[in-house]
Amino acid sequence: MPPSLTFVWLLLVAVQDVHGAEDQPFLSLQHGVNSESALLRPGKLDFLFKHRPNENQYNFFGWTPLFKGGAGILDPDNPGPSAKYVGGFVRPLAAWRDKGDLILGAQGVEAGPREDYEVQGEYRFPFGLGIGAGIVEASNPANDLAFWKTTYRNQWGALNYILEVQGQEIGGETSPGGYVALFTEQLMGVAGTDGEQWRATAAFIAPDRKQLFRPTVEVLYVDNSIGQFNGPKSIFANATLRYEGGFLSHPARLGRAMGPQGSEFGNPLGFLFPTWNRRLEVWEMGNLGDLRAERIRFPNHTTQERYEALFFPFQFDQNKNILDHLFAGAAYLKSQDRDTPALLGGYFSVIGFLKVSVGVEVELHPSQTSIVIGLIDAF
Repeated sequence: MPPSLTFVWLLLVAVQDVHGAEDQPFLSLQHGVNSESALLRPGKLDFLFKHRPNENQYNFFGWTPLFKGGAGILDPDNPGPSAKYVGGFVRPLAAWRDKGDLILGAQGVEAGPREDYEVQGEYRFPFGLGIGAGIVEASNPANDLAFWKTTYRNQWGALNYILEVQGQEIGGETSPGGYVALFTEQLMGVAGTDGEQWRATAAFIAPDRKQLFRPTVEVLYVDNSIGQFNGPKSIFANATLRYEGGFLSHPARLGRAMGPQGSEFGNPLGFLFPTWNRRLEVWEMGNLGDLRAERIRFPNHTTQERYEALFFPFQFDQNKNILDHLFAGAAYLKSQDRDTPALLGGYFSVIGFLKVSVGVEVELHPSQTSIVIGLIDAF
């Protein structure tokens, strides 16, 4: 059985054991997965397929308060190895929040001769102190690393804050690091370093006034040029005209600013690439209209850029109809290999118990087409 299917089977068996006896069946064609257990709800099963020129991608993950994890394959059409990855982490104290929070995670990536693994753990005391550590074992010993961290999280009025200090050992040298996170229901700012990377994030989400527009914007800057290994610098910005809520994340965070798992860096499963933590497609961020900009500058001074904008044109009249779920837009892509505009279009809606999305991107010069198909069962 392929690793991704094995993972799905094990996940369903595990969550069904936790589900226990309830009035509704755990799995049905009418409701999909159903559970009232605090260990499973809110929960989410997510499957994503991407067909790009010369590559197919498959990704599956499941999120619950108890367990978050996933698996996937990047399968190139041309001769070359596929990349397979699987990972996840559990919070065994999720049912006993007065006991604190224990996070145990592991992940592996296999791509040809490359076989990299990581394990991490962190315990957070009820009064806000957290202690954690982790290691990465790589095929190339030069990429092995170990880190340890101490965090403190608390609240001062409406202001939440997280303070962290950490050390990271790589290549026989230890680098100090840390970060500060400040956030309210509307604003958020994060800045920090792990010795090999600087990271800063800012986000704003408008108050929910039950109006048509609820704009939200987030900007993430990452600089990997520091430390022993020279890497790229990148800016990743996202905005939506009507925010519809993140999944198991603080609303001002859009699920990415401090790690997709809500566990800040070094966060569980944050070192290997690729990871099972897929980022949202542009049309999944919100309604009315969504925008994304990404610019990466590599150590050889070349750049890769991608700008996307799309709209749900039939949502602006506020009359509910089937056309509300259609979106259309455009993109501009620039790299060493291409410099081209592209057209975007597709459909994103709820059918039965599934959120279904189909997105198509057509690059113009040269002409090539990418297709994205997503299925989400949120419960």
